[in-house]
Amino acid sequence: MIVSMTGFGRAEVEDNEYRYGIEIKSFNNRFLEISTRLPRLLIPYENEFRQKIKNHLARGKVYLFIQEPREIQLKDGFTFDPETVHQLIEGMRELGRKTGLRDDLSLSNLLTILDYLHPEEDESLIKRRLNLALTGVEQALGEFKRLCRAEGENLEKELRSRSSLVANLLDQIETKAAENLGLQFEKLSQRIEKYIPADQVDPGRLEQEVAYLVDRMDITEEVVRLRSHLELFSSAMDDGEDIGKRLNFLLQEMNREVNTMGSKAASPEITGWIVQIKEELEKMREQVQNVS
Repeated sequence: MIVSMTGFGRAEVEDNEYRYGIEIKSFNNRFLEISTRLPRLLIPYENEFRQKIKNHLARGKVYLFIQEPREIQLKDGFTFDPETVHQLIEGMRELGRKTGLRDDLSLSNLLTILDYLHPEEDESLIKRRLNLALTGVEQALGEFKRLCRAEGENLEKELRSRSSLVANLLDQIETKAAENLGLQFEKLSQRIEKYIPADQVDPGRLEQEVAYLVDRMDITEEVVRLRSHLELFSSAMDDGEDIGKRLNFLLQEMNREVNTMGSKAASPEITGWIVQIKEELEKMREQVQNVS
């Protein structure tokens, strides 16, 4: 079953004191790229959140947002680092003396520098909040994957429909191409006989050369390979998740065969069908970019 690479998941978790809102969203990307926005207390544990996502997802540009209510942030106690603040004040005063600039430092100025305020860390409390947030991420991932599977079902229906259309066009091309080979042989023979006197033509050599030219117009091999790629494409969609790269590769191979067929096509009707196939393959390629 196909799974979409784009999706969204949300969860809210809480215990008696703390609460987190978690959002996960993802967009198309060749590889797995994770960006996070975490509450201050959880930033040192970013790798644990990243690993949680890696356990579930293989591709996509993924954004993880963990929100902590303001009233909970204000519950945290803070310790002040007076030594660091003292060094800051002395450094600023020294800079003022060197530059000739004068400015009075106030307490409100210093309080705007939040990097010098450090939350008190209680290991058991941190572990409790970390586990709560990780539980929320797990729940959000569950919702995220559910929506991705639902979107994947729609993608699969469209891809199978377009693949079936390509197969039908291919059947028409194959039938028409077989009819054209005999006609092309006759036309080439007549053209050569028209411009070269009959007494100067070796019948055996003529037949051999015409057969060679007609063989160069034959698209049987390309038709067989394209049909094989279509079958592999259908089988790949049955295999499960993480098949986007394989489907994209197969579409590249299909385009290669169709381009070769187009260069050989000697019939306007066949050329028209080939153009239709190219259009369908391009639409399929666009959809496959969404497959994980």
